[in-house]
Amino acid sequence: MLDPNLLAEATQLIGDKGLMAMGGALGAGISVLGAGKGIGQLAGSALESIARQPEAGQRIFTTMIIAVAFIEGIALFAIIICLLCVVL
Repeated sequence: MLDPNLLAEATQLIGDKGLMAMGGALGAGISVLGAGKGIGQLAGSALESIARQPEAGQRIFTTMIIAVAFIEGIALFAIIICLLCVVL
């Protein structure tokens, strides 16, 4: 079990800025992992769909690119928010 006194001592050693930086980095990392998983799933499903219906490949590819752009935009926004929390 985690000792509250040990946590208080660690907080004093690291300082508030260190904990904020660690929280921002952790949040940014989780955001990137989520975006990577989403894009991987999307690309896998798109390739599977194109393999089943090659004649619809262009429409599936276009839709996939638009969805990937939205996922990347949301991930970039999340990273910026995490890093702004560290700075402010």
